[in-house]
Amino acid sequence: MHSKEKIIELRQIIDFLDDQMLDLLVQRFAVSIEIGEIKASSGINIGDPNREREIINRLANKLEGKLDRDDIAAIFGPIYHISKKLQKT
Repeated sequence: MHSKEKIIELRQIIDFLDDQMLDLLVQRFAVSIEIGEIKASSGINIGDPNREREIINRLANKLEGKLDRDDIAAIFGPIYHISKKLQKT
């Protein structure tokens, strides 16, 4: 297989994985909305930095040697931002 063909094949795999990631994020955000509704009706603050740290720590331990803690935090920062925004609506 030529390099160009291999790149096309690998990009198709990336496209498939991107679609799966977005589908999972939509599911995650739906759960965030439910949490926001519970927090709003209970008078609980939206932001929870301890929970965010727990997630980062859990994933960093799970992925040790595969992905750096700072990179995990960089990935999840925007996810937390969107989740909190959705919880406020």
